[in-house]
Amino acid sequence: MVDRSWGWVISLFFLFILLSSCAISPEPTMADASVKPSVKPTSDEKLGWWYVQFRLRWPDSKEAIWYPDLLLADRVIGPILDAEQDEILLWRFHRRAARDQAGRQFSFIFRSSALVARRINILIATDPLLVRLQKDGVVETVLYDEPNQITRPEISDTSDPSWSPEVRAAWPYFIMGVSRLWLELILEIGKKQELPGELIARYIAIERVLNNLWQGEGGHVLLHHLSAVFGYRELAVMRRELMVF
Repeated sequence: MVDRSWGWVISLFFLFILLSSCAISPEPTMADASVKPSVKPTSDEKLGWWYVQFRLRWPDSKEAIWYPDLLLADRVIGPILDAEQDEILLWRFHRRAARDQAGRQFSFIFRSSALVARRINILIATDPLLVRLQKDGVVETVLYDEPNQITRPEISDTSDPSWSPEVRAAWPYFIMGVSRLWLELILEIGKKQELPGELIARYIAIERVLNNLWQGEGGHVLLHHLSAVFGYRELAVMRRELMVF
């Protein structure tokens, strides 16, 4: 028969081993080690800015239509941003409508290596939705930067040259966040079940909701909080009946 005092000693020994094993972090397993790390371009890899410009149909005497920008951003550019997120250092959207040579234009502007730019150009040019929009006349033409040579190597090279050097170098990070917010709003609005099923009608409806959000909430959500970041300091603006920034 085993002495009861020895039984308590043995029990306490095993309890100590159990508690000790719970307090030690497990070593990485083979599965952990096999996870592919995020790949960023190396510091010595040459980077530059690249433009993809979608020229949109805008008949004379007609108001500009804006829904194609949302459609292109969501369905054509969005998947590329997801697939190439480790290779695109900075990016943004730009939208314009003026009765000049460029006309009604939606631009995707990004910073990457020339090799990545070439790959992105091919992905966009062969996208079935873009091919359809060109065939239907919604998109008249698409202009791509030729990635044989980097002509905009500096971070500030696509900022307004009239700005201070500090702002020109920092602004691309700000506008990328704004562009991401805009794209995420399109995605969130797109989850609404009451939206039309037909593609064009769907993005016309999304644009309407997005415009209402900007008009109703943009002042506080964006402008107020931007002002807060800068400590509510005074800002010189041109005063109008309707404020347009």
